[in-house]
Amino acid sequence: MKHILRQVALTVLSFALLYAVILGLTFVMMPEPPRDGSLDVWTAGDTLYLTSPKYAFLGRDVLNVPDRKVIMVGASNTGLGLKQDQVQALLPCAKVSNLAIGSANITEVRQMIDLVHDVQDPAIRRSNTFVIGVWFGMFVDTELLWPGAERQHGDTDLDIERYRYGFYRRTPGGSVAVVPPGWLHAGVTLIRPYLLLEKAARWATAGTRRALLGRAPEMTDADRDARVFGDADKAEALDHWRKVMGGNRPISQAQVALLQDTIEQVLQSGEKVVLVDLPIPAWHRDVSPYEPGYIQQVHGPVFDHFAGRPGFAFLKMTDLTADNDYSDEVHAKPRLARVWAARLGALLDLLVCPAPQPRTAARNG
Repeated sequence: MKHILRQVALTVLSFALLYAVILGLTFVMMPEPPRDGSLDVWTAGDTLYLTSPKYAFLGRDVLNVPDRKVIMVGASNTGLGLKQDQVQALLPCAKVSNLAIGSANITEVRQMIDLVHDVQDPAIRRSNTFVIGVWFGMFVDTELLWPGAERQHGDTDLDIERYRYGFYRRTPGGSVAVVPPGWLHAGVTLIRPYLLLEKAARWATAGTRRALLGRAPEMTDADRDARVFGDADKAEALDHWRKVMGGNRPISQAQVALLQDTIEQVLQSGEKVVLVDLPIPAWHRDVSPYEPGYIQQVHGPVFDHFAGRPGFAFLKMTDLTADNDYSDEVHAKPRLARVWAARLGALLDLLVCPAPQPRTAARNG
């Protein structure tokens, strides 16, 4: 019996040492991104995390710092139109993060805000300013947006990341943390070998998966700036959004109410909110059956409702709708993104950055 226990102990120790060596190699091959209090999930492809939902979920603990923080959330037009580095350059008084996730609705925006809160001390939350980018495409019910063909019915992309590595478990009452938020970084460190293996597998099969799924290579900024969106592209885009939004359904009133509740809770906790009405090209705005309902149900009941509240500001860019400034039906070209960043930066400078105190003239003794 003693011999068996000794062999078991040696086997366990050997596996532990081997895992420690592999873990150390992951830091050599893929060093950790800078932990400077900011996070840009749109750089996920250059990191161990691969995708913006995974990077947002596993990397959010860097936001538990006392510095003033501007945290941008929304969908892909927030991610591509409000670039982290451009806004950061205009706002030296704060740490700027972009936590926008492609195809997000308001439910996923709320999840992202809650996940940030989970890793922050209560006092640190009061230094947050959440920038929430919205447009009509984000007001679709979760069950309609993620019907469950390839996932649990109604699971968002963030939900998938909750359960993927066992950080949360599913219960009848919702998700429950298995790893306490305070231990998130330690847990992520331990799974680095799995993350590296997944990244290597995806890199090795990228070309095959693109060919089988018919996906075009990801566009560069130069590609986006040069792209001309033709009539056939417009017709295809309109058909896509009819399917996403559920045909003739109006925008989801439940999602509108969730946005109102989210802003109210953030403001009551002492944080700030900037609500950004993200423009779309005029051709899309003028023919979309969802834009009128969005203006009627969101502009007045949400934008106007919170106007004047301490800590709340909004930004509307209704003049920035020139068709040739967009690479498709919703995404700003890089040249327009710089304009979006400049306008947001000017607003945030007033809301977030303290005005310098006037000097008091010295008295003669």
